[in-house]
Amino acid sequence: MSLLDRYLAREILLPFAAGLLFLIQLLLATQLLAQANVLFGSGVSLLDVGRVIADLFPYFMGFVLPIAFLLGVVLGVSRLAADREVVALAAAGLSPVRLVRVPLLLAVLVGAFGVWLAVEVEPAGMRAATQAMNEIVKRNLSSDLHAGVFYEQIPGYTLYAERAREGDWRNVLIYDASSPEAPVLALAQRGKLAPAVGGEDLQLVLQDGEVHRDQSERDTYAAATFGRASLVLGLGRALSDRNNVSRPSREQSYAQLQAGISAAYAERTPRGDEQGRRLEGYLHRKIASALAVFAFALLGVPLAASPRVGRSFGIGATFLLMVAHYILLRSGEVMAQRGQLPAWLSLELPNLLLGGVGLVLLGVLAWRGTGAVR
Repeated sequence: MSLLDRYLAREILLPFAAGLLFLIQLLLATQLLAQANVLFGSGVSLLDVGRVIADLFPYFMGFVLPIAFLLGVVLGVSRLAADREVVALAAAGLSPVRLVRVPLLLAVLVGAFGVWLAVEVEPAGMRAATQAMNEIVKRNLSSDLHAGVFYEQIPGYTLYAERAREGDWRNVLIYDASSPEAPVLALAQRGKLAPAVGGEDLQLVLQDGEVHRDQSERDTYAAATFGRASLVLGLGRALSDRNNVSRPSREQSYAQLQAGISAAYAERTPRGDEQGRRLEGYLHRKIASALAVFAFALLGVPLAASPRVGRSFGIGATFLLMVAHYILLRSGEVMAQRGQLPAWLSLELPNLLLGGVGLVLLGVLAWRGTGAVR
């Protein structure tokens, strides 16, 4: 790598790293605020919050990587242009198009890293984050029940304890309305809420009590006493309502998505085909988002090579290009889901179109010099 290449790489990598750090911090702060009711509950420690942040880090990094790369290219080249260094290179016989070599080389590295992050690291992190958030939600539910207060945060259940201390409840009332046609009322002298083994639910362990079941439609009523009993509380809805991190598609690796696509198409039904196209679109969207850095490398140099370009233009151009890329990407995903084009082609169209525009601008820049793009 020549001295010029190393110099330009340094000019690009500094704003790239700064933009990456800033955007990740912004997204993490936004996510923490969105999940404040869960992450700052009574059953959460700083270690739990740090674990969730670490698990979400790959997802946010993959999300902002193309944005930060484009920002780095535009700001790096525009800094050279503003100081007339691009003009000096042209006077020395070097075409401004020569500058695109470094962004393209960096795009190879960043794009390969982004694809690996999107299809392998990000799903593993999202699975870990979902599991951690579910555990936090269950711990909050376990510790938020206070003496003398009806607790109705678990859908379909009402809990009450006359006394509650360190998870040990006395004189407990549980009303189970999860089956409206046959509600259950349980009364017990003692009770304790604990995680159910091998699942996402909670188990309510009761001692010395009685249970009443009313089946009005059948005109029957049943009552029984018990020495020890356990009641599993279904938390599916409570977890999904509180855990906004959880998305099944985000947690699937490349191999899992491919297996899901094959299984969906193997059904040979309209619903299976629709599901297969949806999964294909999601998979290729992740890959296309990571590979957008190649189009941004081609676009960034001609947009920033004019001496009239400043930092404000670089930030504005980055924003407009990201909006345009997102709109084209969403359009491509819709075409893939409708089966109008193969998923890989429809999702790569934004990169091909923007990359084509970049090549045209580079051609104009080579023909007219540094004043071509203003």
